[in-house]
This record gives sequence, structure tokens and C-alpha cells, in this order.
Amino acid sequence: MLAVVPPEYFPRLERIALALRAHRVVLADTFQYSRQSFHNRTRLRNPQGWQWLSVPLRAHQHGKPIYRVLLGQDPSWRRRHWRAFCYNYRTTPYFEFYEPRLERLFAHTWTHLGELASATFVLTLQLFEIQTPVVRASELADQPATVETIARLLAADTLLLPEATARIDRGAAACVYTLRFEEPIYRQNFPGFFPGMAALDLLFNLGPIEARTLLLQQSQIEAEQP
Repeated sequence: MLAVVPPEYFPRLERIALALRAHRVVLADTFQYSRQSFHNRTRLRNPQGWQWLSVPLRAHQHGKPIYRVLLGQDPSWRRRHWRAFCYNYRTTPYFEFYEPRLERLFAHTWTHLGELASATFVLTLQLFEIQTPVVRASELADQPATVETIARLLAADTLLLPEATARIDRGAAACVYTLRFEEPIYRQNFPGFFPGMAALDLLFNLGPIEARTLLLQQSQIEAEQP
């Protein structure tokens, strides 16, 4: 079963649950970039509740394919984001196991949003110890830019999140399944619980085995009627 989802900068939990349930993931970096989306930003838990981390982009890129969106020319965001991860998660039970690999990601020079967001998605899967193969839509023949064209090209049943299922052409994509996911309440590094954090928040606090188990418990696949 093929999961199709646009890449997010350090993706949220439902994206990782989608990959865990699928046999293959296509990161749809050919889809259009949208302002105020999670394509270039994420949320981290902090002592005050939570904070945004946003990757700065060059101006006037709304509507461009994600893989063609250029990052801003000031690289200081990488240092700020790395400091935020260290400050908020260094005292969690599992952060130290993943610190070197995260640090290497922030040490790299990135120029395009699609490459960066896809790298954070793949790294998150690796840290969760999820082996599902991942490919970027921009690497496929003719760079398909819709769920339907991706599914036809790869000749596979398609697994989507509810917001994507509602937008597809049912006549063009008959074998469609929806992942229903209910975000779990779990122990975080600071008092209280706030949903919608980057998936790494769960991993740093619970570790990979318990985190994967929880994602499987909180998700189920439903067949969509044509």
C-alpha cells in the first residue's frame, strides 16, 4: 500500500503513523507550497507550552512546487533551531541517543525546502526505526503532481490522511484507503500536555518501541467507498 503525503519540516505524528502503516511512502514535494502550512515549520514543546520553528524562505514562493522553493540566504536559522531542540529536549530520556544525527542535519547547508523537509521526514522515520521505503515525487518519471497521477504511475492502492482523501478524484483513484488517527496523550518533558508537536517529541520522551506501539494503537485503516 502506497502512502502519499507532502513533506513537512519535522513532521507531525499522523504523518509518521501513515508511514508506519504503509508499504511505501511518496513524499509529494511536487505539490504546491502553501504559506502558513507545516511545509517549512514545526512545533516543539517548551516550558511555556510550545513554540514555532520556521525555516525562512525567499519571498513570493507561494504556489510553487515544494521542491523548487528556495530557502532564505541567512543560514543562522539552523543554529537557532538546533539550540531550541537542545534546550527543550536535552533532559528527555532519549534525546542523547539521537543528538549526533540531528546535529549533523543542522550542520548541513540546505538550499531548497523540498530537500530539507524530505530529509527531516526520512530522519524522523529512521530514528523511530521505521523501515518503510521513501521516495520523493520529484524523483519519479514526469514528476507527478497529484495523488491520482502518483497512484497510477506506481500502480498501487493508496493510503491518505482524511484531508487528502476529501480532495481526490474518486473516479481516477478507485483503491483509496484513509488513515484514521487519534493523537495520543503521553508524558511530555514539561508539566501538562500540548498536542500537535513534531513527532520527535513523542520519540524523545518514550523511545522508539513504545512510540511505535502507541502510533499503531491510535491509527486504523479504512477503505473509502468509490
